[in-house]
Amino acid sequence: MRKFILLPILLMTCVAIAGCKSGAKDATPTTGNLDCKTAIQTYLDTADMKGRGEKEITKGNNIVVDYVGRLSDQEVFDTSVESVAQACGKYQAGRDYTGGLAFQVGAGQMIAGFDQGVEGMKLGQTKTITIPAKDAYGEWSKDKLVAINKAKVPEADKYTVGTMVQTDYGQVFKVYEITATQIIFDANHELAGKDLIFDITVKEIK
Repeated sequence: MRKFILLPILLMTCVAIAGCKSGAKDATPTTGNLDCKTAIQTYLDTADMKGRGEKEITKGNNIVVDYVGRLSDQEVFDTSVESVAQACGKYQAGRDYTGGLAFQVGAGQMIAGFDQGVEGMKLGQTKTITIPAKDAYGEWSKDKLVAINKAKVPEADKYTVGTMVQTDYGQVFKVYEITATQIIFDANHELAGKDLIFDITVKEIK
């Protein structure tokens, strides 16, 4: 959910010097006691605190929130809520699910729609917001497709369409297309072009 800065030229350099790793690891699915839909509803039913503070979030506040991020088809793509992560197959071993997500509102640390969505919320409040693609990770663009000659890609024959590639800088790309002479990488964010739904609970306001 944090901003993901992509530098196509860096990808070209990275691939050329074998600084990329194919098959980036996904979150480790963990089966919980609840199904995904039930886990989300349980979170929503219990997260909102009745005794809310009067202070409203404004730009400049440092806040901590819990969140569940969903796509328009209701698929969960990320969450800070452990029970939801377990039930929805998004649990990440080693991630701290006790602290929530901390950031400064309006400081550019979050996607624009998330920043705007929390303004006006109060301590303990839970709200569901829908963020259009343009205010999330932007629209998908062909301008972010990067073609690399196979001769410059180590072990090029091991790549298939859909393979995820992670650079030493932590950037993640997907193999979009493979031709006779080139591998075309997609430098769009994986959530580009998608409207996002967030269930957000305010845990702390400073």
